[in-house]
Amino acid sequence: MAAEKQAPLTSAHLADHEKEVLRRIRSWARFQKGPRARPEPLLRELGSYPDCVLVAGCQRSGTTMLTRIIAGSDGFRPLSLTHDDELDAALALAGYVKLPEARYCFQTTYLNERYHEYGRLLPDQKLIWLLRNPYSVVYSMVYHWRRSALDRLYGSAIQDEPALQQLDGGKRGWRLRLARVEKACIAYRYKTMQTEKIRDLVPERQRLILDYDVIVADKDAAFPIIFDFIGEPFRSSYTQAVKPDSLEKAKRLSPRERELVDKIAMPAYRTSQTLLAGK
Repeated sequence: MAAEKQAPLTSAHLADHEKEVLRRIRSWARFQKGPRARPEPLLRELGSYPDCVLVAGCQRSGTTMLTRIIAGSDGFRPLSLTHDDELDAALALAGYVKLPEARYCFQTTYLNERYHEYGRLLPDQKLIWLLRNPYSVVYSMVYHWRRSALDRLYGSAIQDEPALQQLDGGKRGWRLRLARVEKACIAYRYKTMQTEKIRDLVPERQRLILDYDVIVADKDAAFPIIFDFIGEPFRSSYTQAVKPDSLEKAKRLSPRERELVDKIAMPAYRTSQTLLAGK
């Protein structure tokens, strides 16, 4: 018999001292200055959540959509502690709040330069890593993402791999919009090239590398595979809101923006596509 759908976990379910933590670390900027700035692993408490599923990949690659579909399915408990369920996951996995016993799906794109912590996965835990075409991702980073979020990812990229700075060609006189596109391309390249490192860190039976565009283009074929991988029954009602419109964003980029994407970001995507489905 399938498990029943569980109500979202809210701050009302937490102890008073944990509610204080939520008030104190209520934004990614504060998380950056607090937990992320400390030497302790960001996945320090991963072992406290057996059979959990992690969803990651480059930011703006459909990871939020997939996490919420899995977390909202029967057998999982969704998070609604703050305004951002990925921040909820970050606080729980770092040990700042303790979630009650349940099965969880955590979005963990925020790890960035801490990607090596995926090596901490226990044998019963799974990782789904999403790729997405760079036209859609870069467009979303530039036009639908907060500048501070892009700056954090770009900062992680050049901190972890300083050679990436050379990709900007030293062109400081460009107008702001194109400078932001350039940052987005470099950030995309950095995160997408982690795909090979993830493949080496996580055993094949615990990881699933997928292309978001393939998922939304044929959701009726893709989602049963995803749910079989995580060991949960699939219902078609889970994916009613999934629409195959992700490639439309590519048409909105200017010729100069597409040129930058093709030069900086696309090679990383092409290389990582060879690693799909654990190959």
